[in-house]
Amino acid sequence: MSAIRTLLVILFACLFSVAAIAKDGPYDVSEMLGEWGDKARDRQVPFKIYLPKEAPGARPIVIFSHGLGGSREGAAYLGHYLASYGYVCVHIQHPGSDESIWKGSPNPMESMRNWFKSPMEVWRQAQARFLDLPLAIDELSIMNAEDPRLRGRLDLSRIGMSGHSFGAISTLAAAGQQMGPARLASSYAEPRIKAAIALSPSPPQRRTDYATLYAGIRVPILHITGTEDKDPVGERFPPEARFIPFENITTTDQYLLVINGATHMTFGGSERLSFIPKAEHLHLVEMVSLAFWDAYLLDDPKAKAWLSRAAAGAIGAQGTFTAKLARPG
Repeated sequence: MSAIRTLLVILFACLFSVAAIAKDGPYDVSEMLGEWGDKARDRQVPFKIYLPKEAPGARPIVIFSHGLGGSREGAAYLGHYLASYGYVCVHIQHPGSDESIWKGSPNPMESMRNWFKSPMEVWRQAQARFLDLPLAIDELSIMNAEDPRLRGRLDLSRIGMSGHSFGAISTLAAAGQQMGPARLASSYAEPRIKAAIALSPSPPQRRTDYATLYAGIRVPILHITGTEDKDPVGERFPPEARFIPFENITTTDQYLLVINGATHMTFGGSERLSFIPKAEHLHLVEMVSLAFWDAYLLDDPKAKAWLSRAAAGAIGAQGTFTAKLARPG
């Protein structure tokens, strides 16, 4: 057996055990709550930071954007898990498309369906979300210089962006996808983002010019979905439509994890609305996300080799994993 193959077998075994027991990493995790103000937009953006205690040096950053009706408390499982491995996880809340649209309603899902009835308002709130990201990075830069809790602890050269559902749209916008109708298309690409994870990515609405739509993407992306990941607030598209971004982005390394039986609600990790995600599904998200961030934020060649050669075997019958690596040049 070659040395490389031996290494992959070892990596396979180690990471398979992680998927089975989902152990936290070596660092205890503390939490910070706060709010950033954007005077130019008259907007307050709440945030929650998961901080690895006693992790040495400046740490890489993963920013998370919640889905429609969510909050900074969304995907806590993932923020805590990644922070225990040394990542500073920053979960931001988007006013106007957050939990405020359904709180107090006797039928939260119906409230979210009604929210989509005004396309102009949907687009206005989407743009507000897209602009929350550069605000967050600017504010983190200030905190890294001035806040005694974070001073010198953030590696601003290693920032990843992730999000679920509407947050996945925000993530793809930050990665460079064109947003809006073709004749009025806008770019919200954030050059400080080095890699991205899109949980339950949505297909583009009313556009099929994919080559143009995705031409501006310049960062590697991990796409995560499930075989039961239907549109939760309508019948706009079936689960397999969530493959469209992965299938049509050709400019950079792309990965697709499809978890058997996972639904749209799985990835937010929330137990609200009588839904309890399966622990084994969340474990897979944790395992593959950690490997992806290690590969593209820490430049770890072993993690990248595992993603491209051994991840599918480690996942086994729990789902499928596909790697699509961009050709050099």
